[in-house]
Amino acid sequence: MLFICATDDRYLSKLHSVAYRQWSNRVDLAYKLLLACALLWVLILGHRLVFYTNSNGYCAAQDGPYALFDTYLEAVLSGVFSPLLVIVLACLLIRSVQNVMQRRVVPTGVIPTEPKANQSHSQQANSQLLLMLLLQSLIAIIAYVPYGAAVIYFNITAQWSKSSVRQAWELVISNIIRLLLINALRQVFMYQCFRIVPFANNS
Repeated sequence: MLFICATDDRYLSKLHSVAYRQWSNRVDLAYKLLLACALLWVLILGHRLVFYTNSNGYCAAQDGPYALFDTYLEAVLSGVFSPLLVIVLACLLIRSVQNVMQRRVVPTGVIPTEPKANQSHSQQANSQLLLMLLLQSLIAIIAYVPYGAAVIYFNITAQWSKSSVRQAWELVISNIIRLLLINALRQVFMYQCFRIVPFANNS
């Protein structure tokens, strides 16, 4: 969700409409969105407060149809919906930046007023932004898709008889996936601290 909010903020800042751009880079709106996201997740996952039970010292879904529903719901939300939405927003942002670049092209017969150095800087910033968005989408896929697959696997095999070696390997893989997810979330804060804001002064 933090990925999505960060990408959406950049997308709004690059739109041609002033009415949409005024919604970007607003701290008060960011706090409201964080609260709205928290409430949204409570509504989506609040059923676990009722249908989860204590199983061998761990919180787990009650056996039956609900366990399958809960497993696939989490897998779809984390492993499919989140990275797909990040990729869609990244594509929209790339398209918006390209539209900004096209508006900056000087018509034929008109003497350009912008120095070539500034044009080169704008093109370089555009390339850096494109690379950043591609890396962001790749990070989202690497972080969320394995997590969704792991959720399905561990819930399906929860009642299986496993050797101690297999359990150890599963624990190692599970920790690696968690580290990937944590690292992806850390990238969001790095993105916000060192983000590139080209064409910020364009109308």
